[in-house]
Amino acid sequence: MNKLFLALLLIFQVTTSVQAIESLDGFLVSAYDDRFRVISPEKFKGTMEVIIENKTLVRLVGKLTINSQTNASFISVDSEKYQKANVKLKKGDILHFVPLSPAFQEVELIVGNKTYEIPPKK
Repeated sequence: MNKLFLALLLIFQVTTSVQAIESLDGFLVSAYDDRFRVISPEKFKGTMEVIIENKTLVRLVGKLTINSQTNASFISVDSEKYQKANVKLKKGDILHFVPLSPAFQEVELIVGNKTYEIPPKK
């Protein structure tokens, strides 16, 4: 009986931690060798936190841009590390993460889109 209780408690802890990640107040952008995975917040806020997580074997260098012209900040993340950045947005602004090294396509950060990948899974 105790083993069953411990197993249920462990499952509850795992599901609540996954749900916490899925409901961030900002963006979690995970870089892999062949794709980017984005977990986006459900609601828009004026100041958004962007966490860039590097799951590749090389240093990731990129920049955050607002409306494809303004450089919000440059990011440099070592392998298996992450870096946080805060950006101030207005309604209608379009936020991108632009990987410079290794080069990859721009990643549009869309509020309310939950979890998505660039390029999409086939």
